[in-house]
Amino acid sequence: MIAEKAINTMKDKVRVLQRSLYRAAKAQKERRFGVLYDKVYRKDVLQKAWQQVRSNRGAAGVDGRTIKDIEQAGVSEFIEGLSQELREKRYRPNRVKRVYIPKPGKAEKRPLGIPVVKDRVVQMAVKIVVEPIFEAGFEACSYGFRPKRNAHQAHEAVAKYVNYGCVQVIDADIKGYFDNIPHERLMEVVSRRVSDVEVLRLIRWWLKAGILEDGQTNYKDTGTPQGGVISPLLANIYLNELDREWTKRGYNSIRYEAHMVRYADDIVILCRKDVERYYAEFKREIERLGLELSETKTRIVAATDGFEFLGMSFAYRQGRQGKKNCYKWATSKAINRIKEKVRQAAGKRGYWDLEQAIQQINPIIRGCGNYYRYSNSSEQYEKVDRYVRWRLRWRHYVEHRKRLRGMRDFPKDLYAEQGLYRLRGTLRRYGLNAVR
Repeated sequence: MIAEKAINTMKDKVRVLQRSLYRAAKAQKERRFGVLYDKVYRKDVLQKAWQQVRSNRGAAGVDGRTIKDIEQAGVSEFIEGLSQELREKRYRPNRVKRVYIPKPGKAEKRPLGIPVVKDRVVQMAVKIVVEPIFEAGFEACSYGFRPKRNAHQAHEAVAKYVNYGCVQVIDADIKGYFDNIPHERLMEVVSRRVSDVEVLRLIRWWLKAGILEDGQTNYKDTGTPQGGVISPLLANIYLNELDREWTKRGYNSIRYEAHMVRYADDIVILCRKDVERYYAEFKREIERLGLELSETKTRIVAATDGFEFLGMSFAYRQGRQGKKNCYKWATSKAINRIKEKVRQAAGKRGYWDLEQAIQQINPIIRGCGNYYRYSNSSEQYEKVDRYVRWRLRWRHYVEHRKRLRGMRDFPKDLYAEQGLYRLRGTLRRYGLNAVR
């Protein structure tokens, strides 16, 4: 009880710090904050940073030290040592471990950088301190990796603007955004609000940290490795320059109606008219930032023909009552990925247990339901439910076909008897769009 109260008190102090920084940044939009480093090595800030890194889990970096290793050695000693190291300015970041993970639905792989656990904790501490300052200046059209903002809100914003008549869509893709952010220009943008030399030095060190791949260390002048704790914040800070310019010109207003919806580097612009003009200006702004649009993935499309954004398909169609509306549902690629995860979770040949398989499948199905619950995905949900039932029946048959009973002992009701999670009936109303 006492330990829990101490943790809550620590959280309250960190929240007070963040709220104070946010209010100061909101009240003085041009202010540069110069005394931040002493807050980074505060033990309560480092403790909260550790808790968030621990909850995110993640693999070990180049030193091979895992979160479990730190817990066994003692978290309090780790926090104390890290605080002292930062206070005495002895901290130096380690190299980043480069791994590759498959892109969903694609043969190519995405590069991922994994800092060591200590670096992840320090990055999280810096993020806790500086995020409120930048959050106060972020534009409303940005939804990715921000407090109290999520993909559901981005989906709803897209549907709202389409229903308002913005049916000419620029579906944009920035070519290798996280790998091509110019370091110097990024630091220039960061320094407009943060003038603390030590904090800026930490960020520069993380950007310049070598990437260990195949036994060799490579150094780059561009990019912020995906996998770093502070990378999404830095990516948002840099693309906020685009958001600000777009808003400054008034394009997000009802006068121009070229509404941008951005989730990290995933961008759509919904226009009522003159889509070619807005595309040309958008392309110029991207090039001004030293970035490049992917010519093969960026396109102009009519909302009536449909487009995809953040795993959701959108289409402006006539409903059952004759009124046009923007419908949205899970993409076929997303459904296929879920089916593949279910197939793997159902287990391979050999010893197989139905109850254990359901325990492994339920989190996958529940996660799908949570992400797509504010949509018109009833048909897609039924497809997933059918596939899950069929897969479990098939696995049961494969394991027990040599027995005389065969399928006679398979449960008649997987949901009530075995606790299998069911997607059907979990769709919800959200904003303007009613579920079919």
